[in-house]
Amino acid sequence: MEKLLCIPIHGIRGVGTAAVNMCLVASGAADAYYEMGIHCWDMAGAGIIVTEAGGVLMDVTGGPFDLMSRRIIAASSKTLAERIAREIQVVPFQRDDED
Repeated sequence: MEKLLCIPIHGIRGVGTAAVNMCLVASGAADAYYEMGIHCWDMAGAGIIVTEAGGVLMDVTGGPFDLMSRRIIAASSKTLAERIAREIQVVPFQRDDED
């Protein structure tokens, strides 16, 4: 988080659920959101909303978004998502499609 705070930002806000936070990105009320440890059902629907609104979904490693990975960056632009991915320390979680 300390490294992320070095990115010029207006503020950090979280409103409780992944879907609502992602919809804030889709609506333009937030520039980005990232999370690790959530499940596919927490982000599937909102992920469609973000991409249909012109936003970007990315894995926190900087790679393509993988719904089963339990981690996500939703951002208003690819540049911003990549910048966040460079600063995040990735925490491993068991995938949603593994036993």
